[in-house]
Amino acid sequence: MIKILNELVNNRQILLIGIWYGLPITIILIILFFIKSSRDERGQAIIGKASIISMIVFIFLVNFFAKISDCIPINYDTVAFCVQWIYDIVLTVEVVAILIYKRIQ
Repeated sequence: MIKILNELVNNRQILLIGIWYGLPITIILIILFFIKSSRDERGQAIIGKASIISMIVFIFLVNFFAKISDCIPINYDTVAFCVQWIYDIVLTVEVVAILIYKRIQ
């Protein structure tokens, strides 16, 4: 398991996929923050609920990274990979949660 994880975090192609995935998901989140329906009280409540969920995911992922850093050698590629994918996953959770809450309410 650790060997597979080590090969995964040192793969440059997966890092580049994460970099290119992060760009549109960031733009989508910024758009969701600034559309007119997000500026009223209901929109702010939706963003607040989604942010709480994404913060929980962030805390979990950072703790997971801290735990695996004992088992794998840390270099620039490893840190860049982990930070980029933590960012991507947290933003994806935020966008999905906003869309789900908007659909529910």
